[in-house]
Amino acid sequence: MINLYTVLTFLIVYFICSINPAIEICKRKTGEDIRKLGSGNAGTANAMRVLGTPLGILVIILDEVKVFVSFFIMLLISKLFGNSVDTTFKTIFILASIIGHCFPIYYGFRGGKGVIVGITTVAIFDPTNAVICIIAGLLVLLFTKTVSMGTLAGSILYLIISFVNRYDYIVAVLIAEAIVMFKHRSSIYRILTKQEQKFK
Repeated sequence: MINLYTVLTFLIVYFICSINPAIEICKRKTGEDIRKLGSGNAGTANAMRVLGTPLGILVIILDEVKVFVSFFIMLLISKLFGNSVDTTFKTIFILASIIGHCFPIYYGFRGGKGVIVGITTVAIFDPTNAVICIIAGLLVLLFTKTVSMGTLAGSILYLIISFVNRYDYIVAVLIAEAIVMFKHRSSIYRILTKQEQKFK
């Protein structure tokens, strides 16, 4: 049901998660838009490539921080409205954080691919399965030496887990997964055509 609470919390989370550390840090360090450098993605992997490992790690940390800040602000607002961490809460939070990161209003709706933000939201609501998916993704990454394959494997596994466990926020997970897949469409094409770059 759409009401003041749902609109307010969605917008707050969306605006916070629209802040992109990779774009901001790259702009301050190089004066350039990271979306015009490297792979052209405003995310962790390209930040590592363009800015180096230390700043790449900083991007990861800041992406995680914005999700947790959004969560605690939404938790506070929820209490003010007399609501709990229910299906509505989880659905709004998952969708607003992913949409904000992937389609940020501050940068012409061209953001990252949602991987770190997605992992962080999963870790908040379902930490055990988040760890399982991260481990699975890392194993695929090490076996294939392809970052995108590890990423996609972990996210698809969580979608399967959500269906098996019949989570009350499965619709949000399904939409978020569709967005992540859409943002990875070029990588998926390269994987299918065996052109995806591998690390050494």
